[in-house]
Amino acid sequence: MEFIPDIVCQIYFDGKSSEKIFSLLNLYLPKYEPLNLDYTYRQDSEKGFESNEEMIEYFVDTDHISQTFYWSQYVDNPDKISFGVNLTDDNKTIFSLTIDGTIALAEIYLHDLKQKLSSNIGVITFVNPAEYENGADFKERYQNF
Repeated sequence: MEFIPDIVCQIYFDGKSSEKIFSLLNLYLPKYEPLNLDYTYRQDSEKGFESNEEMIEYFVDTDHISQTFYWSQYVDNPDKISFGVNLTDDNKTIFSLTIDGTIALAEIYLHDLKQKLSSNIGVITFVNPAEYENGADFKERYQNF
């Protein structure tokens, strides 16, 4: 089996949930590197955040706002997983796992993440994430993959 860097597995989630984000983040990257607190700012001010939890909750709790977050883990991560969350402006979430591995391994991660999100909508791409405008567009484009 051919080893491929930067395989991107993306799954649609019908909603936004900080609990779901942190439970999956801790599952896939238990020793993740926290985001810098200046990773992003509130839409209505330049007031910063006191914690990663506050940052994520702000974007989860604010309707019609989009923001993407990526986490890495530099130790104990043989598949070089990066965990991503794109909160879309139509209040949906696209979760992603980027790995270095084989197609078979990517399919295992895709299936696992679909199962954990109770979703049957997802796609595997290489190097670049899938293209889409928002959650509804992702759902329409990739529901049959």
